[in-house]
Amino acid sequence: MSIGGRMVHLRVARVVVAALALLSVGSLGADEAIDDVAETYDLGFQFSTQDQRFSLRLWGAIQFRYTYLDYEQRIQGNDTDYSSFYLRRARVWFAGHAFEPRFTYFLHVQLENTNAVNLHDAWLEYRLHPLARIGVGRFKIGYGLEFINSGFGLQFVERSVFSGETDIDFGDGPVYPGGGTWFFRLNARAPTGFATGGLTLYRSQGVQVAGLQGSNTTPTFEYQVGVWQGRGTRGLGNPDNRHLFAARAGYHPWGWIDSRFQGDLEGSDRYRLGLLGSAYSESSAEGGGFDERGYDLAIMNRYRGFSLDAEWATESYDFRDHDGDFDRQGWRVQAGYMVVPGKFEVAARYAENQRLRPATYRASIDSGLLVAHVFDGEEYVPQIEGKISEITVGVNWFINDGHRHKLQVDTSWLTREFADDPGAVIDGEPSPIEALPDQNDWRFRAMIQLVF
Repeated sequence: MSIGGRMVHLRVARVVVAALALLSVGSLGADEAIDDVAETYDLGFQFSTQDQRFSLRLWGAIQFRYTYLDYEQRIQGNDTDYSSFYLRRARVWFAGHAFEPRFTYFLHVQLENTNAVNLHDAWLEYRLHPLARIGVGRFKIGYGLEFINSGFGLQFVERSVFSGETDIDFGDGPVYPGGGTWFFRLNARAPTGFATGGLTLYRSQGVQVAGLQGSNTTPTFEYQVGVWQGRGTRGLGNPDNRHLFAARAGYHPWGWIDSRFQGDLEGSDRYRLGLLGSAYSESSAEGGGFDERGYDLAIMNRYRGFSLDAEWATESYDFRDHDGDFDRQGWRVQAGYMVVPGKFEVAARYAENQRLRPATYRASIDSGLLVAHVFDGEEYVPQIEGKISEITVGVNWFINDGHRHKLQVDTSWLTREFADDPGAVIDGEPSPIEALPDQNDWRFRAMIQLVF
C-alpha cells in the first residue's frame, strides 16, 4: 500500500472513531473531533479519543493452505483423491469500547471464498465486575475447549475430528468420510436435527453472563453461563419458543491459561494447570421434535515449552418419534514441545468421534446419519459407521510475534471403523451386516498464516 493510500485509510478510521465521539460531545465540530483522535499500531491499528471514552482496534488475518488427501477408493463416492489450494480464513476484526472502558464491542467478519461476507461475531458487553460481565449478540457459545481455541492459535493446520473439522468439504471437493453418510463437518445436522459433525455448539445469538478473577500468576476462576437461540444457528430466527442453555466453568490453580491459544509458546517458567467443565441442554421442534443434552470435560497443562491438552465429551438426543436415545461421544489428546523456544514446535495428537451410539442400522437410518456403502470385491454393500479417528503429527515455525505469523505442516492418518449389526433389517427383510475392514485415508497439509 502506498503512503498516500495508508493516510487515506487512517483518515477514514479516524472519522469512524470521531463519529462515535460525537454521540457524547454534541457541541464539538467534526474537524475538532477528528483532531481529538490519536492513532497507533500495536497488533493492529488502534484509535482512541484523547479522553479515552472511545476506542477502536482494527486488524485482519489470512490463512492460505494446501491439502492433499489420499482416499481409500472402495468407499462409494471416494473414487478421486483430493488436492486443493484453499484460502481457509480471511478475516477482519473491530474491537474497542464506547462511552467508557467497561462498555465494549467486538465485530468479527469472514470474507468468504464465495464472494460473500459472513458476520461471525457481533458482541456487546458491559463489565459490572470482573466476575459479572453481561454480553449480548452473536458469539461463540461458551462450551468445551477445542472450538474455544482460536482458529489462528492452533498447534495444527486445523482442529481435530473431535470438533468435526477435516477441511475436505469446505470447497467443492469430496465430502469426508464419503459413502453416503451425512456430512461430517464442524456444525452439520441431519434433516432430523441430529448433529453429525463435531462435539461443539459453534456460534449463536444470545445473552451470556461471564466472569474471570485472577491472573497469569495467581489462582484463577472463570465461568460463562448463557441462553442461546440454538446450536450453530448463524443469523436465523428461532423456529419456536425453546432455547439452548449452556454453562462452562474453569479453575487454574497456578495461573490462568488462555483458552484461545494452544501450546506453550511463551514458555511458562512454572507449571500451570487448567481444569474445565461444560454442560448444555436444548429442546427443539425441528425434525419432529427432540431434546438434547451434553457434557464436556477438559484439561490443559503448560510448562517450559511443553503442552498437553485433553478433552472428552458426550451428547444425548431424545427424539420424540423414536424409542430410546441416540448418543454421541468423542475425545482427544494432544501434546506439543517448543524445540526452539518461541520459534519451532513439534506436536502430535489423537482424536476420535463416535457420531452415533448405539451404532446399528436402524439407529443410523432413524437418526439421519445414514449408512456408508463400501465395495466388498463384488458390489457395494451397506456399512454402519462405528467411529472416526485420526493420528496427526505436525511442526510449526513461528516467523515472528508468536501465533501471528507462522508456517504449519501436518500429516494425518484418518480411520473410519465399521460396526457389525447381526440383527439388521433392511426393507423388511433380515439382513445381517458384517463389518468390512476399516476405511483408511492419508492427509497432508501445509499452511501460511499472517495476522496484521
